[in-house]
Amino acid sequence: MQTTTWSKLTDEDRLEILAAVRAGESIDAIAIRYNLKASSLARKLRKLKAKKAPPADSKEQVLRDERHNTATLESKSLRITTLEQLLEACNVDLSVWKVDRYVVNKWEVGTKIASGGVLVEPLFQVKAWLVRIKPEPIHPVIQPVTASITPCDFPKPSRAGLHRALIWADPHFGFVRDLQTGHLTPFHDRRALDIIVQIAPATRPDRIDCLGDLLDLPEWTDRFLRSPEFYYTTQPAVLEAHWWLTQLRLASPESAINIYEGNHDRRMRDAVVTHLRAAYDLRAADEINMPPALSVPKLLGLRGLGIHWIDNYPHSADWLNDGVRLSHGEKAQVQGNTAKAVVNEADSTEIFGHIHRIEWVSRTKHERNRARLIAGFCPGCTCHIDGRVPAKAAQSQWQEG
Repeated sequence: MQTTTWSKLTDEDRLEILAAVRAGESIDAIAIRYNLKASSLARKLRKLKAKKAPPADSKEQVLRDERHNTATLESKSLRITTLEQLLEACNVDLSVWKVDRYVVNKWEVGTKIASGGVLVEPLFQVKAWLVRIKPEPIHPVIQPVTASITPCDFPKPSRAGLHRALIWADPHFGFVRDLQTGHLTPFHDRRALDIIVQIAPATRPDRIDCLGDLLDLPEWTDRFLRSPEFYYTTQPAVLEAHWWLTQLRLASPESAINIYEGNHDRRMRDAVVTHLRAAYDLRAADEINMPPALSVPKLLGLRGLGIHWIDNYPHSADWLNDGVRLSHGEKAQVQGNTAKAVVNEADSTEIFGHIHRIEWVSRTKHERNRARLIAGFCPGCTCHIDGRVPAKAAQSQWQEG
């Protein structure tokens, strides 16, 4: 009668042989029962012993490593030999997870037994990589800020004589993220902002005006390439801007505070119109008189701070008095020429931002019974000017002020 070989045995036969060896049955008796040559079976067991494979674990190893939207499952055992058994052992909810890929590996390991023989066992490794069917946001989603402040006891500004205004522009609240460390480097200059917060209670202004580009919003634009270093930076920018505005309100509780929409602030509105028209001007049913749900004033919680948002750039403007108009500005020429272009077209003094430069140009307009001074003035910016803020030129002619 022709004998068979170890390689032709089924896995079930091999497991039975291993169980018989474990029970102390002789190799000759096992060989006869499975139609094997005793010498071949003994040689196979000696080869397994010579491999010096690690012994099979007495305890089954089943590991699950879940991180945000991915999970890794791995088992090393005799019992779990298929993907389905691994998913069942790890209690995977297939309505939440789907299998991205998997592998099944098999090898044989041998260990000595008390009778002096070798116990050979097949060991299986089943490993699977899963992904969430509906991914969860890894970074904080963009949410509006809830304002909660405690007013400080500052002296009320004097209403006698000239009124005072504290005017600043272009803080560009935003960050660039280090993709290796996750560190956020701010576009806005916290030192300049701290000076503004200190000036407010010292000068007791009647009004405080930020001339636009409060937020930079680099990941909301289609005009320029959106670098991955800007991804998921809107929420921290919103939180920090709200914090500084809260400090300003606490420092000057009686002042009227106005923020003008700039071209960077408008990026959010333009992105909604371009990519998500159904969300444009959408408001909660119980906040129908509030700003739209996805808008800068809503996200910053300006209403809770008592801050007025002047929208509709480039028409966002207000009058300081009958002869001085405030706006973000829309002209940008080479250094020294923007204020000149503004004052040549204006019929009143214009204080504007946008260009991040300190410029002041004036002219005299001669009328029938008087000569009237008209000026164009930009106070500079309150963002960093060391190149970290995205710009067209590597070395922009910017000044803080």
